[in-house]
Amino acid sequence: MSRKLLFLGLMMISVMGFTQQEIQYTNFMFSNMAFNPGYAGINRAICATALYRQQWMGFSSSYGGDKGAPEDFYLTVESNLDLLHGGLGLTILKDKIGFEDNIAVRLAYSFHLNVGPGKLGIGLQAGMINKKIDFSKFKPVDPGDPLLSSKNVETAMSFDMAFGAYYKIDQVMYAGLSSTQLTQSVAEFTSNIGSPEYKRHYFLYGGYYWQLPMAPNIVINPNVMIKTDFVSAQYDINVLGWYNNAIYAGVTYRAIDAIAILAGANIPQVPGLKGGVSYDITTSSLGGKGSDGNGASKRRSFGSAEIYINYCFEIVIKVKPERHKTVLFL
Repeated sequence: MSRKLLFLGLMMISVMGFTQQEIQYTNFMFSNMAFNPGYAGINRAICATALYRQQWMGFSSSYGGDKGAPEDFYLTVESNLDLLHGGLGLTILKDKIGFEDNIAVRLAYSFHLNVGPGKLGIGLQAGMINKKIDFSKFKPVDPGDPLLSSKNVETAMSFDMAFGAYYKIDQVMYAGLSSTQLTQSVAEFTSNIGSPEYKRHYFLYGGYYWQLPMAPNIVINPNVMIKTDFVSAQYDINVLGWYNNAIYAGVTYRAIDAIAILAGANIPQVPGLKGGVSYDITTSSLGGKGSDGNGASKRRSFGSAEIYINYCFEIVIKVKPERHKTVLFL
């Protein structure tokens, strides 16, 4: 879902703000833990994923010289834990948009079940979100606006929860259903003038792996993602082509927002290591041309870029052979 810059939304509110708050990932098929706690430990390995996204590159504003475009980074670590019949996951996220800066830390648990030929993970996530807004950088249209004229840097800590289910059949298919920001907490600023509310979001997505009959070393992997807060909705349709289960390339269409190109590979020199990049060609009005404020024409955005890296490994404990003496072989 295309997120609107918060500072534009705040110009139109006096008490509460509502906006598309969840981060948009082009590589959603490789970043499950960011929005679905049911994924934790489902691969029966210790996995770490880091992703960086710069949205709307080249975007600039006249609001104090801040470029304002969303910039996101997250790190997840997750693993199966047979003692708990499931998996655990930790997510650390940093999201900057306009004059707003969010940092979230979340801990997830997923209960695993064998269902048919695949495995099902049902997960719950809890954590804290710290929201910071620098109101000193705003240029209010109304100089008497009590929220924007305060010139304060407001911060608020809020409790957050998420729920999700993830099902996969290795090398065949996967599907996920999740909801984030379940508690719809309110970021209570000390000024008590403007307190944004976190909106509940829903994700429905899945993918399928189809091996070409005439080319067994090529796998076609279609993926789809639907995101909604029941006020607006957006969908991503993606197709990846894998060669020898080692390298991939593909394209994504995101409704009314962008067309993206993706590529990545497993690193053969380091087993368990893979990475990828993507580039979004903005098709909305943000990708068109506008004025730079001095009457000159300039492009609003040169698109969005993402890069991620993932590393998984298993801990195998070798069992030492035991010797037993017996009276039969004295």
